[in-house]
Amino acid sequence: MFKQALPHARRLKRTALAVAVTGAAIALPTSTAVAMPTDYVKTVKVDNGDTLQLDGNNGSVTIQDPEHGRTGVLNKDKLGPVPSRMDTNGTYTIAYPKPAAQADATPKVVYKHDGKTVQVFTFPKGPS
Repeated sequence: MFKQALPHARRLKRTALAVAVTGAAIALPTSTAVAMPTDYVKTVKVDNGDTLQLDGNNGSVTIQDPEHGRTGVLNKDKLGPVPSRMDTNGTYTIAYPKPAAQADATPKVVYKHDGKTVQVFTFPKGPS
């Protein structure tokens, strides 16, 4: 009885609104749900043959060489240096940015040969 008291145009407006909400839910692309990155680990090769695995989740670096396997690990408790087994004059250190001066900067791994910087690798951004 209440429906008969409502004007015909008002009933159609409610029906159209329900269809629009349903259509919007169906129209969302499936890629939207997985847009956030889930992998914060990056693997890089150093010119001397070593492989570094930079983990943005926990801020650690695992250093491996092809002949000896795992050489060492760098993190906030052990900044380095870690000597390279592939290059006896090469070392790795981790450098954290100064909090006040570089708020957006990420940690970096610095590879030096004979005390001179040869390569620098930036950590992947981890979850906030």
